[in-house]
Amino acid sequence: MLPLMLAKPIYESVPYCYILLGAGCLLIAANVIPTLIGLFVFFNGANIWRLRSNARRVDHKVNRKRVKKHYYYYEFKPFILLALSFLLLNWFPHQLITVASLMMGSIALLIIVLRVLNRRSRSFV
Repeated sequence: MLPLMLAKPIYESVPYCYILLGAGCLLIAANVIPTLIGLFVFFNGANIWRLRSNARRVDHKVNRKRVKKHYYYYEFKPFILLALSFLLLNWFPHQLITVASLMMGSIALLIIVLRVLNRRSRSFV
C-alpha cells in the first residue's frame, strides 16, 4: 500500500492555515473555551512552522549564534507575542491597549520575517 501524501501546495499551507484559523478564533471568540481552542490551534500551527523551519535550515550550526535563553522560548517568542497581541485586542478594548497590541503584533511579524530571511539559503545561483 502506498503512503498517502498531500500535494505540495496543500502541505506547505497547513501551518499557515492553522495559524490563521487560531488567530481568527482568538480575535472573534467572546468566551474562554473558543479562546483556548484558538490558542491550541494557533500554537500547533506555530509548532509545525518551527519544526519545518529548523529542518530546512541551510546555515551550519557553527555559524549560528548561541542562544542564552531557553530554546523553546526563543523559538516560540514571535508566536507568543502575536497570540498575546490578538488576546489583548479581543479581551481589552481600550485605545491605549489597542495601540500597544498592534505594536506587539508588528514586532512579532518582524521577528518572523527576520527568521525566515536568516534561515534560508544565501546563494543567488
